[in-house]
Amino acid sequence: MLEPIKDKLSNWSTNYLLVNFIFALLISLRYLGPHQLGESIGENVFLISYFIGQIGFLSLLLTVLIKTVNLLIKKPVINKSIAIIFSSLFLALLLADTFVYQQYRFHFNAMVFELLIGGGTEIFSFSWQLWLKIASIIMLFFVVQVFISELLWRIHTKVNIKAKPLLWAWFLCLLFSHGYNVWADALFKKQITKQALYLPLSYPTTAKSLMAKFGIVDIEAQKQQALLKQKKVKAELQYPISAMQCTPADKPKNVIVLVFDSWRADSMNSKITPSIAKLSEQATLFGSHYSGSNNTRHGMFSLFYGLPGHYWRPILDSQTSPVLMNEFQQQQYQMGIFGSATLTSPEFDQTIFRGIKNLRNHSDGDKPYQRDLHATKDFINWHKQRNTESPYFAFMLLDAAHGFSVPKNYPKVFTPALDEADYLDLDDDYDAKPLFNLYKNALHFMDAQVAKVLEEIKDDMDNTVIIITGDHGKEFNESRKGYWGHNSNYSDYQTKVPLIIHWPNTDKALFDGETSHYDIVPTLLTEVLGCNNPASDYAIGQSLFNKSKNEYLLLGRDGYYAIKYDGKLNELDRLGNFSIYDTKYQDLPDAKLDMKKVLAAMEDLRRFYKQ
Repeated sequence: MLEPIKDKLSNWSTNYLLVNFIFALLISLRYLGPHQLGESIGENVFLISYFIGQIGFLSLLLTVLIKTVNLLIKKPVINKSIAIIFSSLFLALLLADTFVYQQYRFHFNAMVFELLIGGGTEIFSFSWQLWLKIASIIMLFFVVQVFISELLWRIHTKVNIKAKPLLWAWFLCLLFSHGYNVWADALFKKQITKQALYLPLSYPTTAKSLMAKFGIVDIEAQKQQALLKQKKVKAELQYPISAMQCTPADKPKNVIVLVFDSWRADSMNSKITPSIAKLSEQATLFGSHYSGSNNTRHGMFSLFYGLPGHYWRPILDSQTSPVLMNEFQQQQYQMGIFGSATLTSPEFDQTIFRGIKNLRNHSDGDKPYQRDLHATKDFINWHKQRNTESPYFAFMLLDAAHGFSVPKNYPKVFTPALDEADYLDLDDDYDAKPLFNLYKNALHFMDAQVAKVLEEIKDDMDNTVIIITGDHGKEFNESRKGYWGHNSNYSDYQTKVPLIIHWPNTDKALFDGETSHYDIVPTLLTEVLGCNNPASDYAIGQSLFNKSKNEYLLLGRDGYYAIKYDGKLNELDRLGNFSIYDTKYQDLPDAKLDMKKVLAAMEDLRRFYKQ
């Protein structure tokens, strides 16, 4: 009696897995949505074969699991239940990854899972309608899987698909596509090799050394790629390079840094942020200012360390606090830190604010706007209770714009506007205006919180440096490449942010050209804290009171960074592959790298390690 059940299970599972492989292929077509078809037959042949091979490989992992269960357990109800659960989860995760890829051009990775687990709803703020939609999609997968499972179980004698020919076809696609990639990689045919990155868990085969023996490798291109390739540095971090030499001022200034999460440069004006715009009339507005990256983790890192995001991991591993924050505490500044979202994910409590005792690392509230209100209230209470005889450093990070979060009773200054963002709807055909208006309404709400702060500190203004900026920008598909939000490219939409500095009682002129977050630390250390070290000891920027024109601007993080110069944006990965874009993030296929500037920028990635 066992043999018929075994055969039935085997036949059923084969048919069931093949049907789900087809489902996986159909879902994975979404990875191709943001990309145009190749211009040559070779590009498209590679894409089709690699697509079938890679999705088949992912499906094979599911197949091994289910077939193993069939060998160990001979109870159809248990076998089918396990297959349904894992198949549903596999397809749901695959679908979710397509949404991540379409908006950010990367796949689920350790950083995303870390933020999901560590930050939870404080990092990813979804409406209940969106959660309901996600739950409905997952439930639909389960219902469909149950239906398919039962249908195939009942008609298994009528359907007898020969699996071996299909397996051979899949294997040939896999073998051919990886072989094709070896050849294309050796000749630096980027239009072919870049297509492998469209799919998750993709590790295409390369063999430049082998190809070189046959004389196939483009030697000049290989030399350039070798120069651009990020090398793993095992040396010890040396930050700062020299001990700090600082002399506290006789009359120290207070410092307040106000940061808006996801604040793009063109969203600071009298309509969107009236309070900040009014302050800018009596302060300095920097019209061409850049974050050090396109995300909160590395944008904030560049603001407080004056270093590119490449150094984030060694700083975190060594739990090294910023020179700036160390010096504030050395000079007995009172410290007030008021983050709306959690300061534990990303790990700012172990990096930027590591040295601060009794750190306030979160705000109360289920929604970003509620946490913004709480952070503002706590700042005002702290400011009222401070020691007026001692200087203070205060920091506030507001989050409403990042989460498209506005109180229901807050007036809609910009219309038409959505009430909630639905991230599942975002694609090339989506009308961005109502979403962008929701974003602007959130910024207007955040500006109202800044108005409360400015009212509270009005008696301190003559002795307080106020810096207002964003950690990174936010894109609404302006490049028409399907990019939404941030953390997906280094265009101006995602990296250019406002900067307003109120600097009391000084006749010195602030620099009026292109600036970056890297310049903030040298400015504060030299002009507020009296440090005499050259800025190159602790940062890659310059003081805004003594700055020369940027030869280049370094953006990004370890493994994926960009070098901006002369109106061109050069994006590079850790393997040395690069793409060049204009200021509107449109491809410049014929542009060439300025290797002198690129290599100078790469030196900044090595400078703070012991040689």
